[in-house]
Amino acid sequence: MHLQQNTEGGLDEARIAAIQALANVPLVIHGGSGVPVEQRARLAKNTHICKYNIGTELRMVFGAALRNAVNADPSRFDRVSILKETHDPMVTATRRVLSALKA
Repeated sequence: MHLQQNTEGGLDEARIAAIQALANVPLVIHGGSGVPVEQRARLAKNTHICKYNIGTELRMVFGAALRNAVNADPSRFDRVSILKETHDPMVTATRRVLSALKA
């Protein structure tokens, strides 16, 4: 599910359980941005998955915030001023993702 932006699918939890039963190492979800938040929370609580890659999800928030900042004042060119407007949306998105992973 690399770079997946659609969160309607989800993961095969029975397959994850079968893999977990055979594996002696922690599991990683590569492409976690495409996993529904509710499923990520359930997997975080009930499995040995120790890492969720959620870069696409956060980059999408950053991109939207950056686009909004640039479009709000097309004459503005100061990168620090523009990038400051990405901070709060990124913090909000990161907190949302991390709070769903609390076990």
